[in-house]
Amino acid sequence: MQVTVKGKNTGVPEKLRARAERKLAKLQRFDDRILAMDVEFSEERNPRVADPHRVEVTLTTKAGLVRAHANATDPAAAVDQVVDRLERQVKKLKGRRVDRTQHAEGVKAIPPLPVDELGDAPRASRSAGPDQDGPVDDNKTDQAPVVYRRPDGDSGPDEQEP
Repeated sequence: MQVTVKGKNTGVPEKLRARAERKLAKLQRFDDRILAMDVEFSEERNPRVADPHRVEVTLTTKAGLVRAHANATDPAAAVDQVVDRLERQVKKLKGRRVDRTQHAEGVKAIPPLPVDELGDAPRASRSAGPDQDGPVDDNKTDQAPVVYRRPDGDSGPDEQEP
């Protein structure tokens, strides 16, 4: 992962540069697809601005860009704020990606039906007797015949015509 630290109209002390790199490197543990980080420090010199120090961070990932910025009274506090924001965004994006892949794997992970132990051998016929419910298997066609109600009130299988 490549970290680029630069200052816009201001100098960045080495101590602040090291702190930013150390804190931002921790984001790598949330998502290993981060390729590069660009950190830009700037300072507003207007005395009416309450939080003059601004830190902007752009993460380049395989999926796209993630950006965050923070303003604070000192640059170190701004770095802490921007790291918290980026951490939340990276976790959210990672969660979406994991949920999507788990959903797709859940569909793919349906186990196949067990193979019949007999293989291609013909199946033994099962007949529905007086104490059994259900259709009758036909050995000749390997299909269950239609069961219907007869006019006399009894029900039974439909005999096939030759």
